[in-house]
Amino acid sequence: MDTTESKVTSDEAQSPKIYPPVLGLVLLGGTLLLHLVLPEPRTVSWHHFLGLLLVAAGMGCSFYAAALFAGRETTKNPYGEPAAFVVQAPYTFTRNPMYLGFTTVLLGMAIFFNSIVMLLGPAVFFAVIDRMVIPREEATMERLFGQQYRDYMESVRRWL
Repeated sequence: MDTTESKVTSDEAQSPKIYPPVLGLVLLGGTLLLHLVLPEPRTVSWHHFLGLLLVAAGMGCSFYAAALFAGRETTKNPYGEPAAFVVQAPYTFTRNPMYLGFTTVLLGMAIFFNSIVMLLGPAVFFAVIDRMVIPREEATMERLFGQQYRDYMESVRRWL
């Protein structure tokens, strides 16, 4: 067993499993509840259109990327073993289009509701996914796909 596998196994035992869709929904619900409880102005403006546009773009990116995984019969579970290495758009400009999409949806909701407190959602989602979920996925991909994945990591950014 090499040190990478040992480190991932040790880290897995110590950290809780975080499922990105659940995290995103919890953050959306929590920040929406805060938005509704806290006294903030409630008017209709240009930000509604912009927010909905971001929500639609984020959902489209996430769903399309997930469909590519389904088409290649590989797992979307961040703790599963991928059966395929998907490298077609949107994976040609971001290594994590599903997470980017979730972050964009949360940002779009914050903009739609014109809510400062709802900006916590995308910020927390980004930080948790970037520091706790993606490193484990990257270690798994590197173990399974080796140099091909390392080359991919050098040519495509983690987020944008």
